[in-house]
Amino acid sequence: MTKKEAQAQEQRRINAVVEEAMRDARGEMNAIISTSRLRSCSAMVYETPSFYILQSYRTIIAVIDKASGRLFDGLRTVYGYTATSAQHVSKFAHDYTTWSAERYTSR
Repeated sequence: MTKKEAQAQEQRRINAVVEEAMRDARGEMNAIISTSRLRSCSAMVYETPSFYILQSYRTIIAVIDKASGRLFDGLRTVYGYTATSAQHVSKFAHDYTTWSAERYTSR
């Protein structure tokens, strides 16, 4: 296996992990504990029993698992890339995780 093939295989694994976390978080949207704006942005943050969920432009683009502190960034998979949404994910990570938190980004 070449280095490029190994990198592609690892990214597919990461994409599957992100998709699973996003699916689990969407399943908890009926159990919202609190809702708040992300700073002064139009994006919203929902807290459920297990996740913090970032919604930008009506689309869930990232989630944080409260138990592990892991950030799952699904922006590129579910929405495509926009500079504004990427800034929302960055602010979300800064406000709701620690600097050492694991981050999984789909591509």
